[in-house]
Amino acid sequence: MRTLIKNGTITCLRAFICLLLIPAAALAEGSKEVNANGGNRAFLVSGTRVSESFTFPTNGTMKVFVKAGEVINVGSSVQGNGLGTINLRSPNGATFSSGTSTTVGLIADRGQELAGALPNTNGYTPYKHTVTAAEAGVWEIDFISQNGGAQSANPTPIAANADWTQPNGQVIAAFDISVRNAGNTAFLTGRVFTNIFSGILGSFDVGFNGIFQVLTRDGYQYTLDNNGQAGNGFSFFVNNKGFRLADGTASYKSINSLANPDVHDPRLPDTQSDITYKIFFNQPAADLPASANSPSGTTWLLNAVVEPTLTNYGIAGKEGASGRAGTFPIGATMTFNANKNGNFQISIDINRNGIFTDAIDRKLTGSVVAGPNNIIWDGLDGQGNPATAGSYNTNLNVVLFGGEVHFPFFDVERNINGLKLTRANGFQSPDYTVYWDDSQIVQSGTASSPRVNTTGGDSRTNGHKWGTPGGSPVDFGDQRGLDTWAYIAATPLVATSSFQLLQADLEVTGITSTGVSGSCSGQTITYTIPVKNNGPSNVTGSKFSFSFPAALTEVRVTHAGTTGTSSVNNGVTTNNNYSAMLDLANGAIRTFTVTGKVAASTAGAVVNVTASILRPADVTDPDATNPDNTTPTDPLVECNSEPSGAGCNNIKTNSLSFIGTPDITGTRTVVIDEVVTLTDTNPGTWSQSGSTPAVLSIANSAGLSTTVSGFKTPGVYHVLRTNVAGCSADIAITVIPQTLNIPNIITPNGDGLNDTFIVPDIQLFPGSLLIIVNRLGNEVYRNANYLNTWSGDGLPEGTYYYVLTKKDPISGALATFKGWVFLKR
Repeated sequence: MRTLIKNGTITCLRAFICLLLIPAAALAEGSKEVNANGGNRAFLVSGTRVSESFTFPTNGTMKVFVKAGEVINVGSSVQGNGLGTINLRSPNGATFSSGTSTTVGLIADRGQELAGALPNTNGYTPYKHTVTAAEAGVWEIDFISQNGGAQSANPTPIAANADWTQPNGQVIAAFDISVRNAGNTAFLTGRVFTNIFSGILGSFDVGFNGIFQVLTRDGYQYTLDNNGQAGNGFSFFVNNKGFRLADGTASYKSINSLANPDVHDPRLPDTQSDITYKIFFNQPAADLPASANSPSGTTWLLNAVVEPTLTNYGIAGKEGASGRAGTFPIGATMTFNANKNGNFQISIDINRNGIFTDAIDRKLTGSVVAGPNNIIWDGLDGQGNPATAGSYNTNLNVVLFGGEVHFPFFDVERNINGLKLTRANGFQSPDYTVYWDDSQIVQSGTASSPRVNTTGGDSRTNGHKWGTPGGSPVDFGDQRGLDTWAYIAATPLVATSSFQLLQADLEVTGITSTGVSGSCSGQTITYTIPVKNNGPSNVTGSKFSFSFPAALTEVRVTHAGTTGTSSVNNGVTTNNNYSAMLDLANGAIRTFTVTGKVAASTAGAVVNVTASILRPADVTDPDATNPDNTTPTDPLVECNSEPSGAGCNNIKTNSLSFIGTPDITGTRTVVIDEVVTLTDTNPGTWSQSGSTPAVLSIANSAGLSTTVSGFKTPGVYHVLRTNVAGCSADIAITVIPQTLNIPNIITPNGDGLNDTFIVPDIQLFPGSLLIIVNRLGNEVYRNANYLNTWSGDGLPEGTYYYVLTKKDPISGALATFKGWVFLKR
């Protein structure tokens, strides 16, 4: 018997003896598995250069889950060649490198690739690292190419199982990650995965047969057989949406251009709704945890299959009110949470007969996204007419897709055999059904057949084929993104909900006032403002507002029901506004009464007031509804919005102009025979009030300015100014004598003659000081505002001396008068 070993393949002369000699299978994870199924070798592309084939380039990045005490073994065909090396990043941030060794970490030939790492027989010498407890979790491994990722020529295409020579450039012929158990007794498989695989075949007319195992976050597992796809340079990954629409949902379509494709970058962490699935080189290990630490944060791993669920189905107005909505144009928002993607149909029983399939009934359909879903209903029925106000029931029917996977292939010119995809677990597994929609691809070469397959097909017979055998580089998939997807259509989930559809024509019927334009400022005005709900729905929490200027003071508001049922809550008056929340039944009228005083002003005033009623959220007012998504806050914005257009019955205004009061208030003090000039700023007439102390002469009674004379007698005169509205004001003019005639005798005997010391017209000089002293110079009397009251009480007859300090009422100047007075009883 002879046994030949050539290129790592055992050839037996006698097959039955050979069975005894075949060693245990060498375990490795990397290029050995990628190239284990015939076809041509896919060289791993490592570098950061972006192209149509490599929209999301990496440094040949792979990932591996490792437990504490286990040993990572790595190697590549470019180790120590130029820049070729292997970099390792642990979950806690520690970094390691295989360095520049030309032996440690080098996979030298096909035989070592097949054998795997030592201590496997004929294995390569790996770079090793024993994982500590702090480093346990998912590691990231970068396989750096010999030129550091610079662009290079295509490698020479070779068969997957043939001997290879490492080409120059950014490609790596062989790479391996092998995990050795903590007891150093065996290698472990199902630990190594990647988020994206970027490869190059070296030619457009050779096929890639790599088989991968795909693990989804919701616990489903798929086997992907590339089955001869021919993309030369290509990349693919697996996610839950494929290419997206502008709103972030799955498009379920291939794309015609790879310039800025709308797809979640597989190199980035998952988001709540965008998940990149994990591409394993072997069946995922059964002992993988549900999640583990990684250099970029916690990542999911092996989860139990999650069944589709639907929760929290409810209806709210588009403006946020729960359980109610406004008629067209507001409508409603139907909300629910789903844990998977899928399709929905919501049916609204418009004619309220308990049947949801009538022509008038409204049906809403679309795609479900994993997470919150918000479905907008515009308030129209199934025939395009506005639904009337009332109570409605709805049915929600949802089909969720379990284990939904998308395979976006970038720049794969042809795939003449079609992908083979097998779902390995879950309901009715194994399942081979795949879907695609290439309707957006501009045809070049041989198109997929059919172009659109959204009803499902068996990937064993047609797993999405396109392109021409041996065709040119410009074929159907050239520089395009082709998406193939699969899922489980779960049993439909059904939910029901009801809601109120509301409409109320709110109206301020008018503003009437007791004031009249052209009257005088300073008066009290009363406004009467009826507010009505013309229905058909009752409203709760509509906002009544009355705005007024600063010229209206002492504002008071009362209200009373006029017709029907109504109530007012939370009435508040501020500096220029009164507002309250108003509940109005259909047909009800509530009347507000506002009183205020127009501030007296010589300049007059214009008093503009506005009364408005604002609809509550999600109650349609036919002529005052702005159909955006925000709660109404401004009645003018609601009033002037489309579709009703400018103007509405919700706002009324009232304007009154008031004439200023005469600007002459105050007092004057003049001396006898002085001529007085008086001026006002508003039209009117001048006149004297009364005829005492004497009749005055007014030179220009109708002018803005006039002169007044005739002040012959000391005393107080009153001059009136009357404006064109009949409002009057007066000015008091005090006339004083030019000199004082002070007497020199008093006879306090009670006969009413000279009983007190009389200083004529002293009352016209307020604040005048009188001091009386006797012949010895002793002060016997003092009064700081003398008003002719001293009678010498308690003093003997005789001569007394006085000092009178007169205070001028105009200038405030002081003048002193001295003399004597004889007291005789």
